[in-house]
Amino acid sequence: MTTGTEARRGTQPEPSAPRTSGTAVMGLAVPRPGLATTLVLLGVYAASRLVTTLFLAVVHALTATAAWAQHDGGPGFAGYLSSWDAVFYREISEQGYPAELPRDDDGQVVKNAWAFMPLFPALVRVVRPVVGGDWLIAAIVMAVLAGAGATLVLHRLMLTRFGARASFWGAVFFCVAPMSFVLQVPYAESLFLLLMFGALLAMTLRRWAWFTVLGVLASVAHPGSLALSAALGLTWLVRLVRDRRATRRDEHEHEHDLDLDLDRTSLAEHLRTWAAGLIVTAAGFAWPVVVAVVTGERDGYFATESSWWRDYIGSDGFVPFTPWFRFGDAMAGWLGVVAVVALLAVVVLGLVRRSQRLGLELQTYTIGWVAYLVAVFLPQQSSFRMLMPLAPLLGDPQLSATTRRVVITIVAGLALQVVAIVLLWTAWPP
Repeated sequence: MTTGTEARRGTQPEPSAPRTSGTAVMGLAVPRPGLATTLVLLGVYAASRLVTTLFLAVVHALTATAAWAQHDGGPGFAGYLSSWDAVFYREISEQGYPAELPRDDDGQVVKNAWAFMPLFPALVRVVRPVVGGDWLIAAIVMAVLAGAGATLVLHRLMLTRFGARASFWGAVFFCVAPMSFVLQVPYAESLFLLLMFGALLAMTLRRWAWFTVLGVLASVAHPGSLALSAALGLTWLVRLVRDRRATRRDEHEHEHDLDLDLDRTSLAEHLRTWAAGLIVTAAGFAWPVVVAVVTGERDGYFATESSWWRDYIGSDGFVPFTPWFRFGDAMAGWLGVVAVVALLAVVVLGLVRRSQRLGLELQTYTIGWVAYLVAVFLPQQSSFRMLMPLAPLLGDPQLSATTRRVVITIVAGLALQVVAIVLLWTAWPP
């Protein structure tokens, strides 16, 4: 919301970091934002996906007969790529959702397709005839294309806050990050990231129609769109406080020169912001309602999600903001709870220290996403995958300040990607 105060002063609410038009790093001239950058980043993304394919193929070849290899998609490399959540996405795409929640002999809800949103399998179903009818190929094509889009949108998002150099390398780091292999397997992550980054960019640019559309689509692609609503609410609140303080200063300085037309515009901006936030929030809460209506079980969605927790903390039901502490208690008693508190304190301290570099929108989005994870998510192997929406933090200029840091970050990302493929795709679900 640009207020009358800001318009009279000719200033922006949150100044962006200075941008550079071109920088030579590691012998590569970072191109100016535009078509050249887009083509270079697409080339980097394509190369990174080929490297990841090689990693996946080598790990599969070396572990195909290992007793500890737990991937469950079927025999061969195709089955290896179709493991874990991909099994449910295929079921949804080909058969739809079950009318009744499946249960074990004790009457407890077991893992089932209702834990997964419908947008990705629906799009795969549309793409499938185009690629010859093979579901796996269609799913991988969908994931890879969405990942390319996510890379470009992420770069554009980082440019709103960071310089050209930091934004370019931040997008490159995203392509080679430890969990980036998820961008090319039959998971909804790449599609979700594309929509989340797009919605966050729209929020930063105050394009509320785009924010609403992308936020609603994100809510039917993957759990987590409520983080957008939290970010928008926090951003609106901070700006409101700042605007009122600035307005009071101006009223004191110009008591007889108030601009009523600009005040009315500001009110309209408030209304558009609230409308967008309420719609995305409603969409974020809609899926549990859909599950309840179709299955006839009011807590069907939460019972389904909790079925993944049973091996860790039992089945005591879902209470917001308790899973992390219950997990810590189950793993190590009171020491585990203390460890969780200490971890959260470190995260909060890190956000406070980086708040000026991040800017308002990225800071509130990060807070919103972390709050979402603490509220509804159980920390386990998939915790690393659930950190991928925090990729805008890769634009922090400190990561690309020197050639040495760029090289270290890229090499570390690729090395840890191999580790992640072994541990979080071959041995346990990511």
